[in-house]
Amino acid sequence: MKPGAAWPVGIALVLAASVAGNLAMLRVAGDDPSMAIEPDYYRKAVGFDSTMARERRSNALGWHAITTLDSVVDGTPTTVRVQLSDSTNTPIGNATVSIVALFNARANEVQALTLEHEPNGSYRGSLVIRHAGEWEVRVDAVRGAAHFVGTSRVIAVGASVAAAPRPGSRP
Repeated sequence: MKPGAAWPVGIALVLAASVAGNLAMLRVAGDDPSMAIEPDYYRKAVGFDSTMARERRSNALGWHAITTLDSVVDGTPTTVRVQLSDSTNTPIGNATVSIVALFNARANEVQALTLEHEPNGSYRGSLVIRHAGEWEVRVDAVRGAAHFVGTSRVIAVGASVAAAPRPGSRP
């Protein structure tokens, strides 16, 4: 090799190492479940005026949604309930209610489901919750021409599960 020919090879190796490092960092950043990107954000930004108009119509209805979660046992289905009521606190029945739920610390893990109507006027469904803590629940309810949208924060409380005694062990 000629004297001085190592410089281009060295520069190429440094550039290749830089590209490899950036690709590795990109992969690590993209796999982080706490990092969330709003899907189709550009379409939502373009339609911001219609979103605000829908929110104003929803607020004019005077409806309220109260969301509750049963105790959480890691990885088992948990019951979520949404109680819809109007401005006089009368339960709203016969609506189609769907929710989108996400754990705030893992906002990239989104669960969506349609809830079943219960006789007492509330709506019930089942979520698999792996983390106790604060959850965001986005409620979308439609009854006839009325369309309600709302967001609530709910605290999922972990249930303590007593371990069953092993056979042959003393209590």
